Amino acid sequence: MSSLQAQIEKRGARIFDLVDRHPESIFSKAGFYQRIMALSMRDEHFKVQMFRFVDVLASLQRSGDIVQHLGEYFAPAPAGRDGFAAYKPPELAASSRRLRGFAPVIHTGVRLARIVPWLSSMVLRRNVSGMARQFIAGRNPDDIMKTLRKRRQQKIGFTVDLLGEAVVSETEAGAYAARCLELLEHLARETRSWTDPLGTNSELFPVVNLSVKISALYSQMNPADPADAIAHLAPKLRPILRRARELGAFINFDMESYAHKNTTLDLFKTLCTEAEFNDWPHAGIVIQAYLRDAEADLRDLIEWGRARGTRFTVRLVKGAYWDYEKIKSRQNGWDCPVYLRKPESDVNFEALTRVLLENESIVTAAFGSHNVRSIAHAQALAEELGIDRSRFEFQFLYGMAGPIKRALVEMSYRVREYCPVGELLPGMSYLVRRLLENTSNEGFLRAKFSEHVSAKELLRDPGEIIRRAQSASPLSEGERIEVRGSTQGSAQDAKTLTLPSPFGRERRTMATTGEDGHRYDGANGRARPPVVEQPPGDVYKTRPS
Repeated sequence: MSSLQAQIEKRGARIFDLVDRHPESIFSKAGFYQRIMALSMRDEHFKVQMFRFVDVLASLQRSGDIVQHLGEYFAPAPAGRDGFAAYKPPELAASSRRLRGFAPVIHTGVRLARIVPWLSSMVLRRNVSGMARQFIAGRNPDDIMKTLRKRRQQKIGFTVDLLGEAVVSETEAGAYAARCLELLEHLARETRSWTDPLGTNSELFPVVNLSVKISALYSQMNPADPADAIAHLAPKLRPILRRARELGAFINFDMESYAHKNTTLDLFKTLCTEAEFNDWPHAGIVIQAYLRDAEADLRDLIEWGRARGTRFTVRLVKGAYWDYEKIKSRQNGWDCPVYLRKPESDVNFEALTRVLLENESIVTAAFGSHNVRSIAHAQALAEELGIDRSRFEFQFLYGMAGPIKRALVEMSYRVREYCPVGELLPGMSYLVRRLLENTSNEGFLRAKFSEHVSAKELLRDPGEIIRRAQSASPLSEGERIEVRGSTQGSAQDAKTLTLPSPFGRERRTMATTGEDGHRYDGANGRARPPVVEQPPGDVYKTRPS
């Protein structure tokens, strides 16, 4: 065992010890949500139908429509149809047999809902809204301050995100920009007397932290024309950046789907190189470790940052659009931009952690992960490189992994929570992403808090899992779970213990805007995927709203 692995296990064991002192379920709320999530993790078909219903509910206004959709998704149906009792693939049959006794309850509930639709729709909407509030910190600026004040008492910082993606008009885009400025002013005013919980190196971590999505600032985003996007986005972002600098706040450029990745990177570098912002260190961007080209993007950012001569921040995450990227790539015959197995993403996260910490002199690292192995690795590597724990931070999603947050605070690490604010409809795609994450077979939180996998298994080296699977060495049960579930797809994929690509030899057909049909970034020659339509049918997957 390497000395670094030994330190990872030591630190991971410490985190788990603190977590176990204050046991808590995977979710911070119980009741309806807890029961629904438990059922979802036991029956894949129920999960599909439930996510479909949740996804469409916010757009339904009439009681009759809500009850009609409930019946279509959950009522008994002939074989081959989409009802809850419809045909299930063989790989889902086992889990469905375990819930045979539950199906009559579902069917009875659907029949009762049809008798009093107005009451049924009210109850359904209230419960789904409660689900959303599990992950959405507030409806408006006043509402979210209640949450932020509670977190301050727990020594947890915040970054606030306005819900909403992929606007369809410039009116909507203008409204989003105005709301960003309004929220920025409100946060600065309400936190005027707040200070950084750690105190040390607080100049690197402003109290007020706002995350923005570029797809909500321009309605005509075209991945094949980044220059047009930047020309329209820059005038909307400059006032936000300008006011943030005046208020001493931090602005983070969120990363969304792969189609917008290069535009987001180019926009960030373009604005931060302008004379007005060139010496401003309180801007940051996201790198998604599940992307195959993440390391190239990160090293490019670091080279740019050194040439600029001003510090900036990178939030390192695994990535939240896995299902969307996989489905879109498969439909179009492209090379999939994301790693197809979770251990590969975990290995890349650790490699990118090293790149960030080895370049700490120019970039501040914010590690966004609920995986204790990834967290312990960052802690151990930072100590090995002589980097003080006050010079980086850990970020978590609101409503998830509360015990891990408390453990890191107790260990004197800086912790920040990603807090979405907004109403249910614009937050629906965010909600579905969280539901997918919480119920996925390979999710760390599910493994720790629902399935009680041992600390030893959870702290194993993901690189070793890959090597052992490729060499057909015997795997432990925890490793088999992770390799099987890491395709995040169907249970049929979950039967595979080795790691070949399920796409076989994928064709790279991300073509240009030239005569040959390919699309390239004129600035650096990187290939960009063309804009594509959503997959047909009612697919339960994360998608830009």
